[in-house]
This record gives sequence, C-alpha cells and structure tokens, in this order.
Amino acid sequence: MHILVTGAGGFIGRSVVRKARSRGWKVTAVARRPTAESNLIADLRSPIRNWETPDAVIHLAGGYAGCGMKELADTDLVIAKNLIDWGKKEGVRRWVFASAAEVYGDIDGEADENYPCHPVIPYGKVKLLVEGMFHDAGLPEVMVCRVGEVYGSAGRILHELGGKLRDGFCPWAGDGKVKISFIHVEDAAEALILACERAKSGFNVYNAGDSEPATWRQFLGEIATHLNVRSAYYLPKYFAYFYAASVSWMDRIFGRPPNVTPQVLRLLVTPKVLSSKSLRDQLGFAPQYSNIYIGLKEALNKL
Repeated sequence: MHILVTGAGGFIGRSVVRKARSRGWKVTAVARRPTAESNLIADLRSPIRNWETPDAVIHLAGGYAGCGMKELADTDLVIAKNLIDWGKKEGVRRWVFASAAEVYGDIDGEADENYPCHPVIPYGKVKLLVEGMFHDAGLPEVMVCRVGEVYGSAGRILHELGGKLRDGFCPWAGDGKVKISFIHVEDAAEALILACERAKSGFNVYNAGDSEPATWRQFLGEIATHLNVRSAYYLPKYFAYFYAASVSWMDRIFGRPPNVTPQVLRLLVTPKVLSSKSLRDQLGFAPQYSNIYIGLKEALNKL
C-alpha cells in the first residue's frame, strides 16, 4: 500500500510513519520542515500540485490545541480544503483523519461515537468542522479517529510537565480529579494504521483511548514519583485562568510560541472519557499500553 501522511514531522505523525514503513508500505511523509521521517516538504496551506497519487491518506497536520479559533481556522480548515480538493481531483479513495476527544466537549460519564458533540474550546470546534468537511466531500472511504490525550517520551506534554515539576512549580487548574482517556503515542499511531488498513465504505467514526481512564492528578503524580519530586500545585480555577492569561500575554509580547493559554486550561478541566469498544470490536485494536502506569513507565524511562 502507498499512503500519504500529513503532519509526518509531528509527535503522532512520526510514529505513524515508522509503523507504516515497518509494515512494508510505501510512505509519502509530508512535513513543513525536514525531519528524519519526512520525504516531502510542503506548506499545506497552499494548493497542492504534482504529488504522486497514493492509495490512502492519513491526515494529522494541524495547529496547536491551545490556539484560538482564528489561528486554528487559518491552518486546519485551509489545510483540509486543499487536501480534499487535491484528493478528489486525483481520485484518492481511502482517508483517515486524526480528530480528537475535544469534539465532544464536557462528557458526562463515557462517550461512544454517538455521544452529542458540543465542543467547548476552539480546538474541538475546528476538529469537528474538519470532520464535517470530510463527511460532506462524498469521499468513498473516510475513517475518523477521535483520539484521547496522547502522551509519550517525545511529546510536548511530558517534557513541559517534567520540566515544571523539576523546577518545583507546576500549577494546575482545579483539583486534577477530572477523568479522561489517555493513550500512548504508539497506540494512537496503531489505531490510525488499523483504520487505514481495515477501512470501510462510507463515513465512519471511532474513539481511541486506552483501557483505563485516569485523572490528571494520577497522571501528574506518576510523573512526580518517577522524577522523585513534589507533585503539582492545584489552584482554584479562577486563579489558574488569571495565571494563564498573564502567561499568554507575556508570550505575545516576547513573540514566543503559546504555552499555557486559557484554551489549554479549559481543555485540562474538561472530562473526556471515551469508549473505544467499536475500535476494539470492529478493527481489532488492542492497546499495548493499557493504562497510564504501564505507558508512563515506558515513556519516562526514555526521557
């Protein structure tokens, strides 16, 4: 199989490319900047021309989850339009889109794929809009994977949290007891590969998380225990939002990439427990790292 992977230089994209190549697939790995995995450098915000037509596309490219609506719309929506326009013209049949649990918003209990979508942050709203673009495009085979909170040794989350915990100041909005579905990056990549490998006709949606939801307090506590440092400071939400707004203002003043934004804090206090039963039953998904304790042990040992 020949697949094209967008966002191949990103955290999940790199794992997807490696897994696809290990299966013997031909991979066109698209990234904005050169990486070890990428072999096609392109800015997908520009119209696509003169690419070799693949059998399938796995689409991961997009903006940072903590960005605002305009920035995400100017990246994710433009990229999706250019990609779909090109794919329809070239007759690409199979598509896999890496969406996110944030499309659901505040989940009461556990969400399967039929749970109502009421996103509460721009990232979730834009992901849902891109899903709609794929749905409305009339493509033969579309597999949407709504992925939980992804972590791994090369991910931004572990490096940032590890750094803050080592520095002795890791503020956290709320009490950290909101339950969510985590997923190790290797399992997230495997879910996307399975969706590509076992695609079905029409428009299909699957949730992707590990087998045991956990809280941020448990996640942070496990990192702190591994690093032998004090765990996070849990702050009242109103104070945490004031802190995030101040940090975002300083980032803009000094031209730094966004880090802690109000959108990120809203994400961190949003419950998002996913049912991955359909992914397991229909596509044979079996996470290698069934919970954060197994996954973090592997990831933190590589830091």
